[in-house]
Amino acid sequence: MNNHIQQSTPPAELAAVPGSAQSGQSYSQLRLPLILQILTITSIVLLIVVGGALFCFPEVSQARWVWPLKPFNTRFLGAIYLSALVGLASLFLSRRGALIRLIIPMMWVFTTVVLMVSCLQLQQFSPGRRATDIWFWLYLVDAIGATYYWGHFKSHSFLGLRRLPKPWAIGLSVQAGILGAYGLSLLFFPASTGSGWLWTLDVFHAQLYSSIFLTGAVGSALVARRTTATELKALGAVQITFSGFSLLGTWLVDKEVQRINWGLFVNWAWVGAIALLGIIGIALIKQSVPKTAPQNAAPSDYSPH
Repeated sequence: MNNHIQQSTPPAELAAVPGSAQSGQSYSQLRLPLILQILTITSIVLLIVVGGALFCFPEVSQARWVWPLKPFNTRFLGAIYLSALVGLASLFLSRRGALIRLIIPMMWVFTTVVLMVSCLQLQQFSPGRRATDIWFWLYLVDAIGATYYWGHFKSHSFLGLRRLPKPWAIGLSVQAGILGAYGLSLLFFPASTGSGWLWTLDVFHAQLYSSIFLTGAVGSALVARRTTATELKALGAVQITFSGFSLLGTWLVDKEVQRINWGLFVNWAWVGAIALLGIIGIALIKQSVPKTAPQNAAPSDYSPH
C-alpha cells in the first residue's frame, strides 16, 4: 500500500457535466456557496464549544447537557464532535470545492441519523427546555442544508480523480463494509450490539453512536476507488481524531472510575479496532503525499513509490 498520488495532471479536480451551465468548472474555480459557508462556520464554532466542553470539562457538561450523561458517554460524545469538527474545518479551510464530494455526504449521513434517532427517542429529552429546542432545530437545519447541497452538487461530474492502488481500494472497501455493518447493527440491534462495548451502552446511545460509524462507512466508500490527495488527508485526519480522542477519553474515565474489565478479550478487541482506525488514518495521510510521476505514467493512476 506504500504508493503515492501522481502529480502528472493539472490541479483541476472537479468539472461540471458537459453542456451544463457550469461546464468546465474546476475545483480551483468552484466556490462554496455563501449559505454553505455560513452553515459550515456556524457548525465549526458549535463543535469547538460543545466538543471541547464534553471532552475537556465533562463534569460541567453533564450538568447542562440535553439528556443525562454518564462519564464514558460524555467523553465519547466529545470525541465524536471533535472528529466532526475536523471534517468541517477541512471543508472550509481547503478553499472552494476541494472536499465537497467527500464531506457533504458524510455530513448528511451524520446529521440525518442523529436527527432520526433523536425523534425516535423523544423520551430522552426534557420538553420545554431551551436546550432541547436548540438541539432539534440545529440538526434539522444541518440535515436540510446537507440534503440540499448534496443534491445541488450531484449535477457536477467529478473529474480528475485518481485510481487508488488495488490493495488500498480493497482495504478501504473492507473498512466501509465493516463500519457500515457495525453502524447498521448499532442502529437496528442496539441492545445486542451495544453489549460488546467497554461500558454499559443503553439503546439510545447505541443508536446515536451508529451515526459516526455509518458516516465513516460512506467516507471510506467514496474514496475507495477514485479520490484526490485532499480527500485522503481529510478522511485520514478524521479517523486519527476519532481514534485518538476515543481511546484517550476512555482511558481518562476508566482511570477514575475503574469500571472496565480488562481481562475480557472483547474489550481489547474494541480498543484494537478503534486504534486500527487511527493507524489507517495515518497511512491515508502518508498515501496522499505527492510523488512526481514518470513521463510515461497514465494520468489517472497512482505511481508506485
